Amino acid sequence: MAATQTDKNGTYQIRPDLKDKFRPSQVKEVIHSILEEKLTGFVYEKEAADEMAMGIAKVLRDRMREMNFPRYKYVVSVVIGELRGEGVKVGARCLWDADTDNYSSSMFLAETFFCTATVFATYYY
Repeated sequence: MAATQTDKNGTYQIRPDLKDKFRPSQVKEVIHSILEEKLTGFVYEKEAADEMAMGIAKVLRDRMREMNFPRYKYVVSVVIGELRGEGVKVGARCLWDADTDNYSSSMFLAETFFCTATVFATYYY
């Protein structure tokens, strides 16, 4: 059972039940399948990449809502870049509760471009 804290109006949940916790491995499969579906056959062009990244982020956000992890809020990050033989590093930092919050990410690599997609999930107390 999840930890609860009592206030004058009753109780509220401060930890998700085990069955309701964000599952990174399950979400990674979803991210990977969406990237494969949207990016297979895609030809990199800067303007098209901007629109594609926004579209993928929206699809991922909607899919997270459908997966119904109660009381979780999501931040979705999608980066599409052209492969030119140069290195690229993408980083993120968050302040969160290590017991309840988590993330999942996946990458798609084509001949001329790459795409990374990350879903950050924070539990809303």
